[in-house]
Amino acid sequence: MAAPGQELLFCSVKDKLKSPQDAIITTLHWSLVSNGYKCIGLGETASGSDSQTELLPADWNENQDLYTLRYKREGEPSIVYMLKVIRIDNDLLVNFMNVSNENVVNLNIRTRDFTTGNLTSFDGAFQNLDVLCSQFKREILDAVLQGDTKVTSQSNTSRSTQERRSQERSRSHEEEYDPLRIPPRHPHMGQRPPDWSDPDDPFSIGRADLDPLGRGGGMRFDPFRGNRPGMRPDPNAGLPHPLPPGAIPPGARFDPFGPPGGPGQRPGPDPDHELPPGYGDMFM
Repeated sequence: MAAPGQELLFCSVKDKLKSPQDAIITTLHWSLVSNGYKCIGLGETASGSDSQTELLPADWNENQDLYTLRYKREGEPSIVYMLKVIRIDNDLLVNFMNVSNENVVNLNIRTRDFTTGNLTSFDGAFQNLDVLCSQFKREILDAVLQGDTKVTSQSNTSRSTQERRSQERSRSHEEEYDPLRIPPRHPHMGQRPPDWSDPDDPFSIGRADLDPLGRGGGMRFDPFRGNRPGMRPDPNAGLPHPLPPGAIPPGARFDPFGPPGGPGQRPGPDPDHELPPGYGDMFM
């Protein structure tokens, strides 16, 4: 059964029909019009004379090997759709594209399955017309609309993902410079480990002796630090000959034989050297 107005369209261009393929084009055009599309012109390029109409433009079938028509859909004034039909022998390859996002759907039509070759009347020109209209709507019109919805959904998803990543970067930046933020429990491996060495406070020397498992010496003069921070004592100080290698086990607590420093060296202040009581009193 023909759609309302389809026979009227066929009769309006009946005198210009040149082939059964032309009859197929009138059916595809009316399927577009009945689904809210209006034709705006021929060819792939817009012209100043374009106007939306339900009629086929002049010279629409001048090229029997390639039909190119442009459409706009109601509610989408900025989007252009292009119907391009290519004749291959006695069959037609139908392409329908949303020009804005280049979403394309296609359909192959066997002309002999839907036309009789008789172009004198509408009823005599077609066969299986309902099948053709249903197939065109399902595989072309519905498919291109679903593709447009998918593209819009992907665009919205991409935009949401970008916004979420931007918010995460902003939140990470704020946390990095927050003075009250608790540092992570597992610092990066590349960071330098903290220095757990004893402080260079002379009053801390000997405190480790109170702990049987502690480290360090217990004298005012710590042999493991020497008279200056970061230096170890010379075990050969005060001896006429150096000790043989291995005489002092590594890590052993050791009291030097002599005062720190060697011949010709000026030792620093010795914590063991204290002034006698009353030193400096001119009346003693």
